[in-house]
Amino acid sequence: MNLRLIAPLVGIVSVSPPGPERVLVMDAVVSNAYVNAAAEFAVSDEAGRAWVEAAVDNGGEGEVWDHKTLRAKLEGLSYDARTREIAYAGNGSRVVCARVTKSRFLFVTWTSIKRTAACQLLSRFESVVHDDGFEHEGKKHLVVELSIAR
Repeated sequence: MNLRLIAPLVGIVSVSPPGPERVLVMDAVVSNAYVNAAAEFAVSDEAGRAWVEAAVDNGGEGEVWDHKTLRAKLEGLSYDARTREIAYAGNGSRVVCARVTKSRFLFVTWTSIKRTAACQLLSRFESVVHDDGFEHEGKKHLVVELSIAR
């Protein structure tokens, strides 16, 4: 009798809503010295384009600090200068990922980009073994993904 009750409960527990969709934005070989990574959206009002920028650094201070910024164009990512929205269109739907604001004080103008809850940029380092047919060589990769909650 206990077995009859457990079987239907297991079926109910295993059903879960689908998780967020993940889209690969960037997979780049970087120096082993880099230990910090962060990805953000970037835009050009003049070109009406959006892309993803990933900044990596070695965690050092002063003269030993080293950094690099990498850019990636993502198919389906767009910027509408009229509505000031960065959106991703894929799998038949459109999701607003960020809103862009322009601020000005005296002669200085700056752009702020605030992500919505619908999109997250996830960055991580991975060790990947490359095989060129002769030797195995380990390389550090920066992987950036766009996580979309629909």
